[in-house]
Amino acid sequence: MLVNLLSIGSLMMVMPLGPDLVRHLGMQASHVGYISGGATLASAASMALAAPWLDRLKRKQALVVLLTLRFVLLMACALASSAEQLILLFVLSGLVAGPMGALLMASMLDIIPPAERGRKLAYIGMGFSLAAIVVVPLALELALRWSWQSPFIVFGGLGLALAVLCHFLLRVPVTTTRPAGSVLPLLTSPLCLAALAITAVQIFGHFLLVPHFSNYFQFNLHFPREQIGLLFLCGGLASLLAMRLGGSLLDRGQALSVIVLSSGCLALTTLLGFATPIGLSIYLVFVVFMAASAVRTNSSMTIASAIPPPHQRAAFMAFQGTVSNVAAGLGSLFSAVYLSTGADNQLRGFEQLSGFYVVAGLLTGVGMWLLLRGIQRRDAVSHRADITTTQAG
Repeated sequence: MLVNLLSIGSLMMVMPLGPDLVRHLGMQASHVGYISGGATLASAASMALAAPWLDRLKRKQALVVLLTLRFVLLMACALASSAEQLILLFVLSGLVAGPMGALLMASMLDIIPPAERGRKLAYIGMGFSLAAIVVVPLALELALRWSWQSPFIVFGGLGLALAVLCHFLLRVPVTTTRPAGSVLPLLTSPLCLAALAITAVQIFGHFLLVPHFSNYFQFNLHFPREQIGLLFLCGGLASLLAMRLGGSLLDRGQALSVIVLSSGCLALTTLLGFATPIGLSIYLVFVVFMAASAVRTNSSMTIASAIPPPHQRAAFMAFQGTVSNVAAGLGSLFSAVYLSTGADNQLRGFEQLSGFYVVAGLLTGVGMWLLLRGIQRRDAVSHRADITTTQAG
């Protein structure tokens, strides 16, 4: 979880730091999406190239090496003297983050029994919420009190310290045999393709909005810069609690209820809070948005984790991460191109992007329901085949 916390947090913090980068590096407000977009596309490319051989690596050693590279490059971002230099260094850090994340999740799937994955993956997924609770507010405070460079130095240093701890303390048990073989059958299976398609739509829609929240709140809604940290803290706490509740419901067999509630709540909140705003409190809208988004993401990850066989988990996580990062990068870049900057750095076109997000959210909810039914049918057929084989023997 700590690895997840720092890796996700170092990506998340750049987006709310957008106004500070606008002021100090001369970056255009609508171009903040290029930072996250470039990093996620680089992460996707590296995961796609690494997927065929990730399951052959010794996971501990690979994690330590990638952790070190990731956070050295993050610290180097503090040396940037222009927006272009910052984007380049941040993209390079994203290049090594992809395989690192796939290896981490594959290791967790190796040791977590299927019946406990809802709660345990929710615990791991808390890295996202804790990043919003701890990393983002702290990064905003560091930038406010010292300089925009300080978050990169602090969290880069913490990441290097975590790499050292992993080297000495991490124990990754080898619980499965990983036979050599092609990943093509996995990649071409209907369930895998469906999961990847759902991930693409879900993440693309999400990253149309998320990179621009801080700019939108401050420049369009005139939300105080001093309260941005508190806003993200509240959103992170809400998502933390919501994921624990959602994970428990998933382990009790209530996956369909979790999918319907999280997708519906997210779509309604986006509609009334951003697409056709009715004057709701920014705190209320953002907190509900973050909570529903966290539950939906965790439920999607838990359901999809049942698709690959044990010896192809790292490959599957790499493929899923590749699609996720490509979609996130394209969403960020598309929104950066679509949005324009008006007077006083106000963003134009945010409401239209929010409307698209509502539609994308509803489509992914239906897709997850169909995917869940497909996995249940596959497992039922496999179970009947095992019974037949046992009786024949």
